[in-house]
Amino acid sequence: MNSTPSVRRWLSELLQIAYAIATILMLWATLRVVTGSPHPILTVSSESMEPTFYRGDIILLWNRQHYIDVGDIPVVWFPGRSLPMVHRAIKVIHQDEGESDNSTARQLILTKGDNNDLDDTSLYPNGRAFVHREEIVGLVRAYIPYLGRLSLVVKDQPWILYASLAGMLAVGKLL
Repeated sequence: MNSTPSVRRWLSELLQIAYAIATILMLWATLRVVTGSPHPILTVSSESMEPTFYRGDIILLWNRQHYIDVGDIPVVWFPGRSLPMVHRAIKVIHQDEGESDNSTARQLILTKGDNNDLDDTSLYPNGRAFVHREEIVGLVRAYIPYLGRLSLVVKDQPWILYASLAGMLAVGKLL
């Protein structure tokens, strides 16, 4: 019996999977360039912004706006932290940098979750009182309710992902 057809079929299926993965990665890279954000799509993982956003909502970010305004919802990602913080800007200060005619203003932003009683100064690194504009990976421009709940379930219970992958492989072997 010749095994060449089965090897060709397997390689053909592998090539289709690689093509699908490459397409998804190219779309993600394009989205990053268009939005100006390294993380253009995120899932809300806490209740701190209720009722604006709920745990499991997908948020879509845009990072092409140079200045942050009071009322904007920036996504702050401090270096070394595993998760970003999605809270509303409640105060914005423009701090001049330089004494020449070409001086630029550095933005200092104070944030607070809509569902929180206090501002976020206790969450900032090194006891700082403000977030710097450079730490913002994007502003929330849109959201999709509930769509991210599955990603939170998989994050909280990774065995579900492994069982799903094993099930798909088993079904693929049967077909």
